[in-house]
Order: sequence, then structure tokens, then C-alpha cells
Amino acid sequence: MQRPGGSCSSSRRHMSGASRTPIQNRCTRCLRARSFGRCYWTSGIRLTFRDSSSRVGNLLRHGQRQLRASSSIWGSWQARHSGSSPAVRNSALMTSERQKAWEAAGPLTINLIWPYTTWGGAQIYFLSLVRNAPKIWKFRVIVPEGSDPELMRLFSNAGADLFFLSHVRNPTPAQGIVEKLKRQLRRLRSEQEILAFVRERTSPGDIYHIEAGPWQSVSLLKKLARRGKTFVTVQNAMPSNVSEARKRAWSRRMTALLSMPSFELFGGNQHAVDDIRTFLPAELHKKVTISRATFSRTDVNEALAMPLRREQVLSGLGLRPEKLTVIAVGQFIDRKGRWDFLEAAKLLKDTFQFIWVGPTHLDAGEAARVKDYGVAGSFRYVLSEDAGRSRAEILAFFRNADIFALPSYWEGLPVSILEAMALGLPIVSTRINGIPEAVVNDTTGFIVEAGDAPAFAAAIKKLEDAPTRKRLAEGALAAATGEFEEIVSVSNVFDRYINAEAP
Repeated sequence: MQRPGGSCSSSRRHMSGASRTPIQNRCTRCLRARSFGRCYWTSGIRLTFRDSSSRVGNLLRHGQRQLRASSSIWGSWQARHSGSSPAVRNSALMTSERQKAWEAAGPLTINLIWPYTTWGGAQIYFLSLVRNAPKIWKFRVIVPEGSDPELMRLFSNAGADLFFLSHVRNPTPAQGIVEKLKRQLRRLRSEQEILAFVRERTSPGDIYHIEAGPWQSVSLLKKLARRGKTFVTVQNAMPSNVSEARKRAWSRRMTALLSMPSFELFGGNQHAVDDIRTFLPAELHKKVTISRATFSRTDVNEALAMPLRREQVLSGLGLRPEKLTVIAVGQFIDRKGRWDFLEAAKLLKDTFQFIWVGPTHLDAGEAARVKDYGVAGSFRYVLSEDAGRSRAEILAFFRNADIFALPSYWEGLPVSILEAMALGLPIVSTRINGIPEAVVNDTTGFIVEAGDAPAFAAAIKKLEDAPTRKRLAEGALAAATGEFEEIVSVSNVFDRYINAEAP
């Protein structure tokens, strides 16, 4: 990108909104947005520029504004609660002792494995393990080719070694027997490649932490557990809409796995832990422990330190800075409740405006359906890469909103909800799996039944009241400081890494 005083040469046209309409305030030659007289990627969305070495730098020193933290939710809460909470202080003291035990275990090699290229909370969770582990521990990340380059960069910068597989097993829905057979074949090929890699590139005694269903990938997990300590993190409760015969089969498989000394399960929330234990005999319950979905306090603090540019960002998207703004972050898919979010946008378009930040472009069918809701003036779909390159930049983008809302149909406990809470946003979400553990009705936000779009909209409508919005924002911020802290979650995992039985 060029220096000030000229237009950049790129012809790429950055678009925003459901219909991908141009962002306002653009460079006249490249159509990228201007900010403070310079040509940036979007108006206040990508607060970055490329210098002569093509490195990306934050614009924290350009057009710096006073943060006015004293008037923000975060500032007012921080002023009343100076210093860390007792839970965090106690955790820090406890972790100091645990750290000594982790380091005393000596060098460990941990292989983090997932067979798909889409990413979300599970990958943020794995990244937190790499970032917080003792320096003498070595991490390998084993993933398919085509995995997100920015995500891979984050792992590499954290010190992990990257290895790539040729087979991909993305979790796509299968319709009909033929598609289901093809999906199973993809799974088997992926698992065969993982096993071949493990035999050739890892050593007996390594630790394996893998994203795989313990009710499905039994053969793979047994072979890994015979080679080294093996762990699986399960974010969701087991599906309930299946036959009793299938539940009995799942119970047999998981009982066989957990009867192996070197195999253990983590539940990403208490609901998942409790549900999985119902499939197991009582003597195996101790091998299913909690390791909560977590957020990076470092990223949150970095986001809070960035200047707030709400007027620029929302104006650049063609939205009104003075209007109450609702944000959702995640894949734009049915199980995330995307159409309920659009229905709420339609019902509340006179008083609220809505933003969904997602990792992929809308296809033609999705864009057409969004258009049918008639919310062109009050809804925008923003690509994650336009919201920010780093997670901290994306979290800074959250701060342009007043409310975080996610009407999920099926989730564990989304990391994005915890991140929004840590940023001081009130939450509206659904009573699904682990979500009620964080979203406490009328304390940290409002919770409704999944699939009830009018109730979801009504809950958002309640937050039109400023005192209610402020009270719930402060409750969300307080709840995020404690058991959901990153160090608490990773400490539980590291304890099991060193204390679990070897094969």
C-alpha cells in the first residue's frame, strides 16, 4: 500500500453488507477506504497499513484519540474493581505452584490434531494451550492442507511446528445414503493418513490431543492411546434425537476407550461433562474432566487498548453511529441461528442495526435470502478478514457494537460469547448446552429458547433501556473474570498431561 499523498495501485474492490455494497469514503483510484487522510483497507475496520517491508502494523499512533476509558463500561467497572478478582489472584497463586510441577515433568511433545480446515472455538482453545505451556514443551500442529494461513501464522508465532495432511474431512451435512457413505469414506481416509503420520513422525511417549468424536473414531483413538497419552475435548453434549440402540452403541464405544489407562476426555463446559458421564459407568466418570471453552485475556487487553473508532467504522459500513448496534460473530450457518438473527433485524430495524462477522463470503443463494428480509439499511455482513487480521483486531471490532447476540441452535459454549463478555457487552443467546453457564438471565444478559426468533428479538428490545444495558454489561464483564479465564482452563489440561497414566 502506498504512503500518504498518493493512491494505492491495487484494483481490488472491498465490499461490505449483505449485498456487498461499496463502503463509503474510499480512495478514488483503488476504492479502498480513507481514514485520517490515508488509504486504508476499510474505513476504520482494518486499522492497519503496510509499510515498505509489507509488514502489517497497527495504526495506534495515527489519529490517536483519547480512549475515554473512565466513561466506558470497562473503565467504570475497572474503577470500582481495581486489581484482579480474588478468583484470578487465587488462580495465579495456584498456577505458580502448578507451573513448577509442569516444568518438573521435563520436555513433553504434544501433537494437536484436527482433520478439517474450518476453524473456530476449538482452534482458539488449542492456541491457548500453545501460548501458555512451559517453554520446554514442544507442540506440533497437524492439520490438512488449505488450513487458514492466518491461523497457522498464529500457531507458528506461538512456537508450534506445523505439519500438513492431504486429506480433509470438513464437517458438512450429508443428505441421503450415498452422501453419508462418501462422508464416512472421507473420515476413514483422513484417519488412515493421521495414523501413518503418527507412525512415521512421532515417538512413543508423545501426547496426542485430537479433535475427533470418541463415539465414532474409536479405532483411531485406540491406536493413538496405545502409543501415548491421548486426549479428546468434546464441546457439545451428545445428540439427543437418536435411537436408544445408537445411544447404547455410543456407550459401549466410549466405555471401551475410557477403560484404556492412557485415554481421557475433556468437556468444554459442565453440561458436556455431565452428559458424557451418563454414557459411562460410575468408575470412569473421573476420566471426564472439565476444560472450559476459553478466551485469550492477552487479546482482550490488546483490543481494549486500541482506539475506539465507532463513528468511522459504522459510517464506513453505511450504518448510523448513533443507533444501537447488535453484533454476532461466527460461521454464517443454520446451527448458529443466522435466519433468526435476520428475523430479529427485520423486526427491530427501526431502533437497532445488526452486524454479522463471518469467515467466508455469502454465496448467491444466501445473499438473495438476506435481501428478502428487507434489512438493507440495518444489516451488514462483514468478512472476518475485513474486521481484523489478528484476533485482537477482531475483538476491537466487537467494541463498535452495544450488544452481542447469537441465536444458536447447537453449540457448546462459544468462545465469541466469552470474548464479548470480557469486553463488557451484554449478551442475548439461547438455552443450548453450555451457553447458560455463561449467559445468566437478567445478570449477564438474556437467554431464550432456540428457534424462537420473536423471543430473541424481544430480548434484544429490552436492551434498548440504557440502565438495563449497562447493568448487564457490567455483570457480563464480572462473570468473564474468573472461571472462564484462559489460565484456569489450560491449567486443568496441563495437569492431566503430566498426571494421566502412560500406556
